[in-house]
Amino acid sequence: MTSSGSGPVSTQAERWCRGVARNPAAPLDLLLRLLGTAPVCASRALKARLDLPAAVEKAMAGHPSPEVRGMLAEHPRVRPEIRGRLLADPDTRVMVRAFGAPGQPPLSDDMVNGLLARIEDLPPEALLTPGEAYSELWPAMRYDRRLYRLAAAHPDPRVRRHAAAHPHWLDEASRAALLTDPVPAIRAATAAAIAEDERVMRPADLPDRHRHAFAAVLQRPLSRALVDQVVADGDDEALFFVAANPSTPPDVVSALLRHPAAIIRRRVAGRSDLNHEQLLALAADPAAEVRTAVSVHPGLTERERAGIDIDVTTIDGDGHFGTAGRCRSEGHPSAEPVPPLADASRWAGSVNPLLRRRAARNPELPAEAVDALADDPDPGVRILLALHHPGVPPRLLLRCHLEYHGCGRDQLIDNPRFPSAGLAVFADHADPSVRLLVARDPDAEPALVARLVNDPDAPVRQAMASCPRLPVPRIIELLDDPDLGEYAAANPRLPVEAMYRIAAPADGSLTPR
Repeated sequence: MTSSGSGPVSTQAERWCRGVARNPAAPLDLLLRLLGTAPVCASRALKARLDLPAAVEKAMAGHPSPEVRGMLAEHPRVRPEIRGRLLADPDTRVMVRAFGAPGQPPLSDDMVNGLLARIEDLPPEALLTPGEAYSELWPAMRYDRRLYRLAAAHPDPRVRRHAAAHPHWLDEASRAALLTDPVPAIRAATAAAIAEDERVMRPADLPDRHRHAFAAVLQRPLSRALVDQVVADGDDEALFFVAANPSTPPDVVSALLRHPAAIIRRRVAGRSDLNHEQLLALAADPAAEVRTAVSVHPGLTERERAGIDIDVTTIDGDGHFGTAGRCRSEGHPSAEPVPPLADASRWAGSVNPLLRRRAARNPELPAEAVDALADDPDPGVRILLALHHPGVPPRLLLRCHLEYHGCGRDQLIDNPRFPSAGLAVFADHADPSVRLLVARDPDAEPALVARLVNDPDAPVRQAMASCPRLPVPRIIELLDDPDLGEYAAANPRLPVEAMYRIAAPADGSLTPR
């Protein structure tokens, strides 16, 4: 194995480098020297630190290695002024990494405006075209339509031209502004894109094969002829889109309410134009997934909701918390939309747990609502509240960590409000993710921590090796352990002279000052 800093180093030296770089007690000068001798190894570990010193951040931002600058670009707490600098990095790979990473706050309007101008000025030899840069920025901003709103009002007509091609992502005011843009080509492009978006799809527009274009056509305004063709074909995959399309005629909607496939009736249940009689029919549907889907419809009263027999497990992701598929595709439950406070406040008192789950996503809920939802009988409500609200009670964070094993669980213990006192009682818990909480207890007995260094689960052993309650002689012993050496090197109780010793490269140039 090699280091990009000083040539060949041993695997053990790599582990020690990573450990010392993560160690919260490591001296500043040592961290800076590591960036000079083993920059890639050190920067990968520094990315995991929440307390990145300003001097280290500055050194990483000005480092000649794009990999080091890229690691800083993805740090959750990179300072806005440094992130703005990285968004203008000459290496487009660094620029893209600064677009947005898990845990980072959204880009400010000023950052986005400056970035959009730079994207248009990408040199021909850049790894990305402007269009490809937008395709990277859009998901990095979590599909925030603010991107296109800012593009539509940008002083650079090249940027506005890009917004003109996507009027479906713009608000009414932004579309109107582009339709009266001083540049004739932008006005024409906007009008043409709007006309195409509003063009009614006819049978000839529907592709033969079921691909992305097939679904895209069926989500646009549909002609009666195309709707009738889809109904006649009896293709449930096509009917899935027709059932929710706002342009589907009322008589077809009524017929789909009686469709034999529950998935089609469930899609109809989400329509906003259903009358009260149709809503009550769906509320009495024989399929639990249909009844559950319609139970959140705004056309129902709370009394009517209370009478619907629902099953929240029939909703995708159990109402958007805790399935592995959503973890892989969207990161964690936080990827779901946050409802407006007025809606969340109303839903917080609903009889329907799915509406209370939506409410729990709003981080501005008042204290009385938080207190009520913290003791909600539905686990999904409690978990989503714990994941989203900054004022969540510490006891709820611990309870959810004990009860919940789905997507976002690690986010719970990363919350600064997660309790630490009394966690030693979990030393013999069956779940290893709970046993490792012992390392967080400031009153955990050193002997208990030392015992758990031999736990059968690797993450528990690693947590104990980094625990400051572990006796110093044992920390020193573990430095030579191939599995735990890195974690012992990250232990804040490791003597400073030992940090210098193990961080020194082969030439021995690092010595304590």
